[in-house]
Amino acid sequence: MEKDDKDLRAAMLKKHYADLILKSQQEVLRKASNEEKMKKKAKLCEEQLEKDISNSQLERDRKAARVTIESMKRTVHFGDALQAERDFLAIIGATSYW
Repeated sequence: MEKDDKDLRAAMLKKHYADLILKSQQEVLRKASNEEKMKKKAKLCEEQLEKDISNSQLERDRKAARVTIESMKRTVHFGDALQAERDFLAIIGATSYW
């Protein structure tokens, strides 16, 4: 008998507060959904940040390599061999093929 009274009272309370219970459940689901969306957004932002950092590092490396290459002293001139051949031919008195 006492159990039946408790069950009846629980049913009456559920009926009386059904709207409140429903709103509460919806709010909990909405918060869970928002948290999931925020986690996804945070993950995307973190990935984008890592990508930007990586691109920035690559750009710095490229710039450093470019500066290094530009600062190297040119030691070979491609016209040197041609000029040497012309000088040699002029010294020996040969006619050039050009």
